Amino acid sequence: MRLAVLSDIHGNLPALEAVLQEVRRPTVDGILVAGDLVGGPQANETIALLADINADMIRGNSDINLLRYDRGEAPPPWRTARQFALLRWVHRDLSQPNLEYLRGLPEERVVDAGQASLVRLVHGSPGDPFEGLDPSQEPEALRSALERVWEPVLVCGHTHISWKAELDGKLALNPGAVCGPLNGDPRAQYAILTWRGGRWHAEHHAVAVDHARIRQAFAESGLLEEGGALARAFLLSIETAVDVGELFFSHAYRRAAAAGREDSEVLPDDIWEEAEATFNWQEYERHAP
Repeated sequence: MRLAVLSDIHGNLPALEAVLQEVRRPTVDGILVAGDLVGGPQANETIALLADINADMIRGNSDINLLRYDRGEAPPPWRTARQFALLRWVHRDLSQPNLEYLRGLPEERVVDAGQASLVRLVHGSPGDPFEGLDPSQEPEALRSALERVWEPVLVCGHTHISWKAELDGKLALNPGAVCGPLNGDPRAQYAILTWRGGRWHAEHHAVAVDHARIRQAFAESGLLEEGGALARAFLLSIETAVDVGELFFSHAYRRAAAAGREDSEVLPDDIWEEAEATFNWQEYERHAP
């Protein structure tokens, strides 16, 4: 029994296709996806492809935020502030059938692979798709997460950092991100769970992707232009495996603090525009393929 484990695809169709081409070569018995299907230029194609192959999927925090926006439950600035231009583009681009498909996905899932033991699939941590787990930084948070599930295997995503850990007789696994891993390796990352000797074993894998196709999709879809600074930072994160988005936000909040406006819940448009104009984009663009 072999299961391919994917997470954080974010509408990156070329990266998803590269992973699926590789995992189909040695046959797998199922495909698990730990959320965040949307967020990039080809979310419709991504959802359609995963649904077509009958992947076991859940929603991630990006999917949840998009549905909040669609239901009118998001804070008012999400509809107007430049900071949320990428979200608004993704919502406008996503078809109504795919919005309905996302609504039908659970936030967690228990995967029954027949004679093998059960696998709990979450996005962030059990009960909280917005909480990232990192055993190298917060081992006690992982121990707490494992105590909240009774299945012997916990699969999560969200952080875009691949890892695996065995603790208290349980296996925890983050396969890394198909789109935009943040561990210095810009290849699309995933994992394989193999049932052998009465237990699951995890192996991490990475596959090269066509970054020219990804950049073309960002440009031709209109996301790169309409999504503004965050779309530009997101694309650079995909190309460099560096969290350029987080670096941009840190820069923007420093500009806000310098202007005495650090208490703003959402960055004002003029601060956002100033940050976009003064951020050192070239530092990361020179490392892009």
